[in-house]
Amino acid sequence: MSLAALVRKPALWVGLLGVFLVGLVGWRVMAPRQSTRVELPVLSTVPAFTFVDQSGASFSSGAMTGKVWVANFIFTRCPNICPKFTAKMGALQDKSAKDLESLQLVSFTVDPEHDTPEVLLAYGQKHKADFTRWHFARGPRPELEKVIREGMMQPMEPGDGVDLNTVVHGSYFALVDAQLRVRGVYRFSEPGAVDEVLRDARILLTP
Repeated sequence: MSLAALVRKPALWVGLLGVFLVGLVGWRVMAPRQSTRVELPVLSTVPAFTFVDQSGASFSSGAMTGKVWVANFIFTRCPNICPKFTAKMGALQDKSAKDLESLQLVSFTVDPEHDTPEVLLAYGQKHKADFTRWHFARGPRPELEKVIREGMMQPMEPGDGVDLNTVVHGSYFALVDAQLRVRGVYRFSEPGAVDEVLRDARILLTP
């Protein structure tokens, strides 16, 4: 089945994606860690994008080229996992501040109709984001869906428009290298997820 056909079947897309991500996380946990340098797999490539950030300034893939960054997927009205997911991103920010200060963090909203730059700014301030390293990105829904689904391999569905619990978005961190390639995905709720992300980010940041 082609990617285009798959995207037109949201339930199938989410199900297959879940199986893939769970398998990848399992492989990473079971794979032996050698004393020598580990080569992280290339999972996908993030397509070019031009969005805006929490300040309303342009935020593009070009600006992130040459940087190592971690993405997650939230929306500010989220009634369930987003506060915990955002708190884990905050833990990444704090734990990387000393020796991985060049690591960038990007939270993509899956609710761009509501999450204006002003709303994202307030949300970031509430969660004590360091905006020099942690960006909150918003763009047109079609472009966001392309980046999140195809580039980050995460689900994104708007829900029924009434119940916010029906909005579907990813629950995995995505680690992206300087060439905009996804090199790891990590279920945020797994014990040790933050440390695993930082471990692999250190590999990408070490010459």
